[in-house]
Amino acid sequence: MTLVSAASACTALVAGILIGGWIFGGDNAEGQNREKAQGDPLCLEFECRDKDSQRMGCHIGAWTSAATWSGRTYIELRYSPRCRAAWARITDAHVDDTARVESSRGVSNERSVTYENDTYSPMIEAPYPASARACGVIKGKETCTPSGGPSPMPPALTDEREPARKPAPTESG
Repeated sequence: MTLVSAASACTALVAGILIGGWIFGGDNAEGQNREKAQGDPLCLEFECRDKDSQRMGCHIGAWTSAATWSGRTYIELRYSPRCRAAWARITDAHVDDTARVESSRGVSNERSVTYENDTYSPMIEAPYPASARACGVIKGKETCTPSGGPSPMPPALTDEREPARKPAPTESG
């Protein structure tokens, strides 16, 4: 009798654990959905205007769509296909140099370097890369990229915290 009672108690305990796990944790599908939701961007197209690409999750999977040099400063048009938004980034700049992104419809956003040597602008909506361009005002001189191209320029950086580390063009004279 004691053996039957112990077996019944163990069976009930195992069943309770399985049912509780199914109700409160399931097959971890809820946890997987929660992780996926954290990776989804927080804005799309016009919702991204004036917002920070990192805070909105748009920097994940972003790529350089156009780029140019102004002296030793590298100017990039960054494009996020998942947010359909673009922003400008400048690297190896100086305090007060400005990164500006412009759309073909006249929308623009800019941010100046306040410390260190790089910055990126807030985003604008860009349904496709060619609908935007990036400009840098470096030591008072404006230089702009062409409109964005349809595919990433090598190397495509995905982490906005890491500036582009490319060699500056050599001046030949």
